[in-house]
Amino acid sequence: MGKTACKYNWMGTGQQVFYDEVTFETLTNSYSKQFVEEFQGAAGGSVFDGTMTWNVVDVGDATEAIVADKDQFLLHLHATSEAEDAVLFHNNNKTFNVGNGLIFETRVNMAVSPGTGVVAVFGMCGDHNLDKDTATEAAWFRMDASLALKVESDDTTNNNDDIATGITLVAGTYNIFRIDFTTLADVKFFVDGVRVADGTTFDMSNLSAAEQQMQPYFSLDKATGTGLGDMNIDYVKIFSNRS
Repeated sequence: MGKTACKYNWMGTGQQVFYDEVTFETLTNSYSKQFVEEFQGAAGGSVFDGTMTWNVVDVGDATEAIVADKDQFLLHLHATSEAEDAVLFHNNNKTFNVGNGLIFETRVNMAVSPGTGVVAVFGMCGDHNLDKDTATEAAWFRMDASLALKVESDDTTNNNDDIATGITLVAGTYNIFRIDFTTLADVKFFVDGVRVADGTTFDMSNLSAAEQQMQPYFSLDKATGTGLGDMNIDYVKIFSNRS
């Protein structure tokens, strides 16, 4: 961790933000609506007993759980040759309005590279859909059968699929990923504080008021085969203005 820095007009948002000047993790800020999840719970049993904030999709031998003695959540695909899905989301309870200048940030470690047939995504979306290519409201980071990182956005009209970032992640290494919805006509993606895929304009301005309501979403899935994948999620932070 580096020194704490502060900007009064962080990234042109009009917000005061304190951040780590080495990792660019957001530490605290002046946004009126803030959601922070550190996954500090007990491993085993039902996921998030006693709360309806998070839920999972669990298909086949896939597993989803808080990791014992660590404040992180693991999505895991097994070597069994079958359809598997491991999803962490808010059970389609879409309480975050991306039209309110929302910032999504997460620290993720792809501990095991997505294998053959495996798709990994994380970001913000509307309702859960098994086929990620048919999601009509979403902005997320994506990997297909490798650690080559791509980004995507869809607002029911403007569809940017499989946009290369030029980054190949390293298995076992944490990175900080951010999606900036400050301007819906120009949504921006960042990795470790550096903007990626800036040659593409991710226009999500066609979202209706209802479609702007989204949820945080993390997924590993495969339709068949023995492909593996492990996604360790360290934290989720979401900031926005209050509507």
